[in-house]
Amino acid sequence: MKNSMKKVTTAILATMMIGVGAFAPVADNVDIFSQTSITAEAASVGKPTGLKSKTLSNSKIKLTWKKVKRASGYTVYMRENGKYKKVANCKSNTYTVKKLPNASRKYFKVRAYKTVKGKKVYGAYSTSWNTATNPQAAKGLKVSGTTDSTVTLKWSKIGCTNYRVFQMINGSWKQIATTSSTSYTVGGLSEGTSYQFRIRACKQDYRKVNHYGKYSTAVTATTTAAEPKFELTQSDVDRAVKELQQYSNEQCDFDAIFYTEQEMWDNIATRNLDNSSWGTPDTVSPDTYDSYDELYRKVKGHIDDLYRIIGKDQAHIVVYQQWHGDGSAINSDGKPAWEIYLLY
Repeated sequence: MKNSMKKVTTAILATMMIGVGAFAPVADNVDIFSQTSITAEAASVGKPTGLKSKTLSNSKIKLTWKKVKRASGYTVYMRENGKYKKVANCKSNTYTVKKLPNASRKYFKVRAYKTVKGKKVYGAYSTSWNTATNPQAAKGLKVSGTTDSTVTLKWSKIGCTNYRVFQMINGSWKQIATTSSTSYTVGGLSEGTSYQFRIRACKQDYRKVNHYGKYSTAVTATTTAAEPKFELTQSDVDRAVKELQQYSNEQCDFDAIFYTEQEMWDNIATRNLDNSSWGTPDTVSPDTYDSYDELYRKVKGHIDDLYRIIGKDQAHIVVYQQWHGDGSAINSDGKPAWEIYLLY
């Protein structure tokens, strides 16, 4: 009789606790009368705190949390398709979740339980924790092209947020770029020089923490030798003068191009021209061109522009090399250059 009264009293107390919103721990598969007894005995099951993780690989995540007093064990949950599902039970306050997809973001929760009369009675869930597995090792890295100052790298696409590009500099690997593409061009390199590169993938979790895959195999690339720069020779000068003279004569009825500085001054003297009748000179240096043909087209283009501005019947065009009209060098390093004047 007394035992029956105790059970009834316990049931009433439990019902009152639930009715006023007090937390009542839940046990697995227990009827209402047994549950009330277990609730009274296991009300001290606490909520796990301090949940955190360490990503061990591209398929393993180790979870840890603070121990809960008087807990018999813990249950680990992982969110799948919007719902938290049980992963495992464990006795310790740490658990490694395995066989996860690489470069995948995951949410976890943990709750403690106390075993009462062979049944698990659970406390509250911990705060959720998110993290991610590492990407797989970067693969397929190769050199797809080189110039005298650049190296272009390409690699295979894998699941990740971005890729990190590394270069061997002074005996150590240094990160030189971050890209979401599967190719990258490294610039500012020296001609005819060998360089080493490697990459690795990075996955960011929901907390913006980076998780890295293993490095790719390193590749070596050698930049090409620079093309020799075009240098204007005396033979080029003679040819240009002849061809430009012929071109100008076809445009006007008089010789409009003079080769040497002295010839220019002699011609000016016969025309009784003063400085006020000179147009602004237009200087064309050959140092920046790759061939004779490119230089000829450039000088010819300047002449055509001046003819269009002034008119072919209104002006002579004087082209000479090496020196300005005041005797100073056109090029500070003394290299030949063209300077074009209008005389009108």
